[in-house]
Amino acid sequence: MRDHKGAVVAVVVALVVLGALIFGPRSGSSDTNDPGSTATNGTKALVLLLRASGARVSVTATMPEGGTDVALLLSDTTTTTQRAQLRSWVAGGGVLVVADPSSSLAPEAVRANTLFGMAEVGQGDCDIGALRDLGQIFAPDGTATYPVPSGSGRCFAAAGQAVVVDTPVGSGHVVSIGTSSVFWNQALDTDDNAGLAVNLLAPVPGTRVTVLWGMTGNGGGRDVGGVGSLVSTGVNLALVQLLLAFVVYSLWRGRRLGRVVHERQLVALGGSELTRAHGRLLQQSHDPDRSAKLLRGDLRRQLSERLGIPRDATPSVLAEVAAARTGVDRDELARVVTDLPVRSDDELLALARDIDTIRSEVFHA
Repeated sequence: MRDHKGAVVAVVVALVVLGALIFGPRSGSSDTNDPGSTATNGTKALVLLLRASGARVSVTATMPEGGTDVALLLSDTTTTTQRAQLRSWVAGGGVLVVADPSSSLAPEAVRANTLFGMAEVGQGDCDIGALRDLGQIFAPDGTATYPVPSGSGRCFAAAGQAVVVDTPVGSGHVVSIGTSSVFWNQALDTDDNAGLAVNLLAPVPGTRVTVLWGMTGNGGGRDVGGVGSLVSTGVNLALVQLLLAFVVYSLWRGRRLGRVVHERQLVALGGSELTRAHGRLLQQSHDPDRSAKLLRGDLRRQLSERLGIPRDATPSVLAEVAAARTGVDRDELARVVTDLPVRSDDELLALARDIDTIRSEVFHA
């Protein structure tokens, strides 16, 4: 019954841990565009690329930090107040790159209104100097286009529509991009996506770039998960396999094939009873002298162990030391531990009684 309880407990624990692994946070946030995610739709590679190009990159859930040259908004979760603050920051000379086609931070005249059917977009018409050397970009999630208002720059454009539109706002610029998927981990090394990122966000070494991610009303940012978010998918799968193996092993070891069998316990015999039983068995062999040697040898062994005397000590030395430490008569002790001939059952019985008496006196002294 106890084995069954142990197996049930093991299964419950395994299921709890398994549920935490399956339904808990995953490696690389599930939020698309997350700059801390290594998932295919994350943008951690973009942050690393910009830093490798000499840019000083920071990620924040609040307004751009002081001294920021370029701010990147991958997903617009801002409030009305935050959008007004960002527009004021741009008008003061900042550059805001908006990669969310649904964002109202792009000027009213350049909102997305259509989708390309292809994921690869050629340069087409381009009058944005930083992007003229690019060929085509790859957008795995498709891309929106914007109408190009008068006075705005454009690139990857055709028929009055463009994927990238640069609109002056006060002393700054709002650069609207029809997709954020060009910055995803899976796409950054495809076509000229990396060139688009570096030329637009970090055109010169030392550019200060702030990635605006997870902006909320209280400025607290998104919940990025606990320790589980640091564990990769491969490790999670390995843990699941180990847990399943543990459950199977627990069920196998905890099985009960029948009723519990109660075994009778052996009866413990006292020292004197054991000696008499041994003597009776040896008596059946009709060799009292051999029986006497066995009884004396057993007594010498017990005296040596109890008194700390070497087991190879002679009977006289054993008797001398035992008598000095316990007060037992030395001569009597020497007579009992010395292998003197025993020729009859009566002499053997008398010796057994003497051994029992000495054992009692020595061990209780």
